[in-house]
Amino acid sequence: MTFTTIVVAVLLIVFVLAWRMRGEAVPAPKKLFVLPLVVGFIGLQSLTHAKPNAVDIGVIVAGCALSLVLGLLRGRMDKVSMVNGVPFMAWSAGSVAVFAVNVLSKLALDAGGVAAGGTAAALSSSILLSLGLTLLGEAVVVWQRAQSLPSENAAGGQYRRSVQQPDGSTHWPPIR
Repeated sequence: MTFTTIVVAVLLIVFVLAWRMRGEAVPAPKKLFVLPLVVGFIGLQSLTHAKPNAVDIGVIVAGCALSLVLGLLRGRMDKVSMVNGVPFMAWSAGSVAVFAVNVLSKLALDAGGVAAGGTAAALSSSILLSLGLTLLGEAVVVWQRAQSLPSENAAGGQYRRSVQQPDGSTHWPPIR
């Protein structure tokens, strides 16, 4: 793992913590899934440059599965509500705790993998992939929860694929 990868991972973790603790409106699907997919893709690219052995592959698969599951759990713990007619999400204390468990378990799993004969370079290269997967799991659950909010207030129908205009006609995309 290069110094640049470590700096990028730390900056992403700090950015995600600050951003999610503050909260934000749940964006449209394209925007909600962009960060997890980009981070996951960068992590996958970083991983392709490493030369993983069998232990590495097993630990990476286990770590990625754990990150995805913990992301799904964190999505359930996020606060999702309506604010000014728009779905809004923010991390709860439980969300922060699950994120911390995710990061610490990934580091512990990688350390165990190195002790079992894995290579530090390959295992540490999977950190961004795991971060992308945990954010993806959270995004899926948050999106589903935003979809289940009352549709009459949901951002002019943005989350129901149509906008009901006062005259009864339906237009997509919304005309603003």
